[in-house]
Amino acid sequence: MVGKRKGKSNNYKIEKRELHFNFYLDRYKKEQFTRIFDVLVDNHDRIYKAVYERLKTDTDEVEKQYKEEAERMLNGSFHPEYSDYGDFMESVRDYVYERLDEQFLMHYQFELMSLSNLYQVFEQQLRKWLYEEITHHLNEYINQVKFNTTEDSYDTFLGDFGKLTKLFAELKLTFTTWFGDEELIVDTDIWRTIRECNLLSNTYKHGSGHSAENLYTLYPQYYEKVNKTRLMDLYRTTNLERVLDVNKISFEKYSNAMKEFWENMKEHQSGKLMMDIDVSSEKE
Repeated sequence: MVGKRKGKSNNYKIEKRELHFNFYLDRYKKEQFTRIFDVLVDNHDRIYKAVYERLKTDTDEVEKQYKEEAERMLNGSFHPEYSDYGDFMESVRDYVYERLDEQFLMHYQFELMSLSNLYQVFEQQLRKWLYEEITHHLNEYINQVKFNTTEDSYDTFLGDFGKLTKLFAELKLTFTTWFGDEELIVDTDIWRTIRECNLLSNTYKHGSGHSAENLYTLYPQYYEKVNKTRLMDLYRTTNLERVLDVNKISFEKYSNAMKEFWENMKEHQSGKLMMDIDVSSEKE
């Protein structure tokens, strides 16, 4: 985001300057931000209990149900006098395996799609809040600049987790601990947990790549393997096969971290940024 000195000029001259920013998070907005995570957890839990809990906790019973279903469907084509009973039972087993496999895949996709949506909610909350605060007219007044606030400027504003981390580090924004100490947000367990969710989300959406390798370096326990081969490398997909261990992934863990982020964010905070400023009007 490029700021312009107040005044008009068509001859752009860009200079880096240290700008000062005040940030404000009012209680109403904080409650809005945190409330959505309670709703997302409740919705996730209700869907899981209604659709997938029985599959996970009583798999034998679900398998029995599919077996009975297969026998009813295939019974009409089985004639003892000229049909092979072994072939019939193999068809039943194939049907049961395919139905169970597709249902476990649906649960896998449900968990990871829910997680991806969860992260996107948080990131868009954070980007929107930061953009509105940084470009607020009071910050323009303090720094005597006019910020570029076109639609394109928001589209490219802090578009990934690395840029968000860099911004927080430069601003030196902090949480206040239980003991009254100040802790840099980027150094907290809350931020690390949100980063973990981001890596899982990106890996699920994009497959092999930078996020997948970072996830494996930091959290190799999330990868399913056969011997030493990662299933992701074997199948070359992250959403058409179960290559991540969703049994080790907690939706509530990440939702709580995002909720705690906003709960720990101070109402008032300030920081400094080096930014590109159009100073051409000063030279006129």
